[in-house]
Amino acid sequence: MARTDTAENIKSASNDLADRAMDAGLRAVDSLDRAVTSAQDTGQRLVEQTSEIGQNLQKVAKNFSHAVDKSVAEQPMTTLGVAVAAGFILGAIWKA
Repeated sequence: MARTDTAENIKSASNDLADRAMDAGLRAVDSLDRAVTSAQDTGQRLVEQTSEIGQNLQKVAKNFSHAVDKSVAEQPMTTLGVAVAAGFILGAIWKA
């Protein structure tokens, strides 16, 4: 009788251990799945933001180009002076 109880206890403990291991594995898989989903969402948001930043930079460059063209046409000497000053400052910064 004692042997039967011991065998049942061992079998019960073994089943309990297997159940706990299965639960831990399922929780780990679920956690990993959530992490992958979160990483994918973050990547998608970064792609969208990068695209938006690129579009905004193109708009700024286009507006700057128009402003420089207008400045050169209306005030060529002033534009030249500003370009020389900017070149001097950038050169000084580069050399420092």
